[in-house]
Amino acid sequence: MKRLLLTLLCLTSLSCAEPLTLEYASPDSGSLQIDIHLPAGGADSLYPVILWIHGGGWKQGSRENMNLVAWLNDHGYAIASIDYRLTDIAPFPAQLDDCRAALKWVREKGSQYGLDPSRVIVSGLSAGAHLATLLAVSTPKETKPVQGVIHFYGPSDFIQMSRYAREPTDPLNLPDSNVFMLLGGPLMDRLELAKEASPVTYLDAEDPPCLIFVGDKDSLMTQRQCARLHEAALTAGIASELHVIPGAGHGGKPFSDSTRQKLILNFLKTTLP
Repeated sequence: MKRLLLTLLCLTSLSCAEPLTLEYASPDSGSLQIDIHLPAGGADSLYPVILWIHGGGWKQGSRENMNLVAWLNDHGYAIASIDYRLTDIAPFPAQLDDCRAALKWVREKGSQYGLDPSRVIVSGLSAGAHLATLLAVSTPKETKPVQGVIHFYGPSDFIQMSRYAREPTDPLNLPDSNVFMLLGGPLMDRLELAKEASPVTYLDAEDPPCLIFVGDKDSLMTQRQCARLHEAALTAGIASELHVIPGAGHGGKPFSDSTRQKLILNFLKTTLP
């Protein structure tokens, strides 16, 4: 009853100052939650959704970290920010399974909470960008799950990464590597799983358009990964934009400044029905 009352309050004249937090899945490791942030004002119609996936190297982070897209509330977009199992709980593909469960929840139950299940953009930063893109391109096409991807400086092709991990002592093969923890072992020994975990593996012309951001002061590896995603998308016949931000590193205010906001709003307006 308390949850129902809170939901009704959120969907009337004013949105909740605090997000509405709900469980979207419950694997053996425990409850996974989704925070729903609705725009201020009434909910006479359902809001288009930004399904946000946090970063943190797949090993840390929080659904509360959504600063790169929080401003979209002011432009009439709902933000749905999710938990997922981190690598200390389970290796890949648990993270993708959780993202798919969250998307399924939005499509099946989101309309009860002001979300339009027919207008969904997936987005994330770093490891979250990897999962968002992988979610968009690896989900069966006949379900038409999402309309677009906003990708902030994330990995896209672990096979390309493996060119720099041919020796056991290379960083990507060491136990403290984020990629090692994601794949459950050295990258050089997990190439089949690495291919399965790479968004570029699945790209085809039916996939949604991509908007990709990366800083020119980010690592060379990250810049290569974003360029690889953009080039592979174009080759597959997918609309893609790659924006390299001068002076930007791995995150920070340049990714949500007025220039980037205009690019994102234009992408959303041209992408969503």
